Amino acid sequence: MTYYILAGAGFVLFIYSISIRQLAKAEITAPILFVSFGVLLGFFVPKDALLTLSDGHIMLPVVEVVLAIVLFSDAAKTRLCVLYDSYQLPLRLLLIGLPVTILCGAVFAYWLLPLPWLGATLLAVIISPTDAALCKGFLNEQHVPIRLREAINVESGLNDGLCVPIFLFLLGVFISNQEASLLTLSWLFFRELGIACIVALVVTYLAIVLMKSAKKHHLFATTTSPFLFVGIALLVFSLTQAFHGSGFIAAFLCGLLFDRFYDDPIKDTLLKDSEHIADFATLLIWTLFGLMSFSLLSFGLNIGALIFAILAVVVIRILPVMLCLIRSDTQLYERMTLAWFGPKGLASVVFVLMLMTVTHDEFTLIIEAAVYTILLSIFIHGVSTRPVSLRFK
Repeated sequence: MTYYILAGAGFVLFIYSISIRQLAKAEITAPILFVSFGVLLGFFVPKDALLTLSDGHIMLPVVEVVLAIVLFSDAAKTRLCVLYDSYQLPLRLLLIGLPVTILCGAVFAYWLLPLPWLGATLLAVIISPTDAALCKGFLNEQHVPIRLREAINVESGLNDGLCVPIFLFLLGVFISNQEASLLTLSWLFFRELGIACIVALVVTYLAIVLMKSAKKHHLFATTTSPFLFVGIALLVFSLTQAFHGSGFIAAFLCGLLFDRFYDDPIKDTLLKDSEHIADFATLLIWTLFGLMSFSLLSFGLNIGALIFAILAVVVIRILPVMLCLIRSDTQLYERMTLAWFGPKGLASVVFVLMLMTVTHDEFTLIIEAAVYTILLSIFIHGVSTRPVSLRFK
């Protein structure tokens, strides 16, 4: 059975590779294709294998590492000169839009689902981070204003890291049944952020010095480039996590620093190679997520969780973002675009897997609602990417 599944995965990869343009024209993105393949696989995979996949301890480290590589690569492509001129947009999205989105999501979750306020807020935090990779077609369109693309990219790179300490704090309070303390949350937040900044600075500095020295002494071979940035992303993420910081923020900051201070002509090649590796790993993860979703859906459909998921995709982010962009130097359609492109992706999957490592009765409903939201977002945002980008032509 295992070899049949692997053969199927290879076939889908082959079909995707030779028909990528046709799939794009049909509004079928890679996550849509591979999640669908994963769901289809669920009909043929034994139940004990599905239960194994439902164990968050197995998938969590892999998904975390892949997300760190994606964040590093995205950040290293960021044009900081553009970001300097239009920093207000990502700043508004992160400092105003993100907290209001969490608040709005908590209100809707408490209203629609039989969850306490703490559980509703935990669910809101899970579905608040965005994944720019799910709207990569939009970000790669050159006719789309670059400040919009950079705003979406930077927001996506930082909001998951900002949500991690909030998630861990709420999870700890939920499990221990203790009262929430704003002081504890603040300490956790700034500790993770501070450690991430320090590790990112140190690792970036040492890596650039060593790379320049290796090239000067003719030790640097371009044939090893596919693993260079992957290794740096893995190093900075793992070190930061080991020191109890936010590895996702560290990976993104490290990428930004490389964009600013590493100006070697080979940088673009290194980035493309690391992106190819991350893209391949991401496709496999979406296949596994499809399998995991099938396992969850096989127990029946929760209508309340589905209604929440629909609202999470089409309402819960849009209202706060439109609010935070009031009096900004953007046109109405640009605001609507920024509000719309908040797809839920790998960061939300990481939070779901973290939740699956803990046994609690109310977590089942939270996981269901989060998985429904991610699935809907993959399909709805994926299908809408090309039509929205064409409006800017």
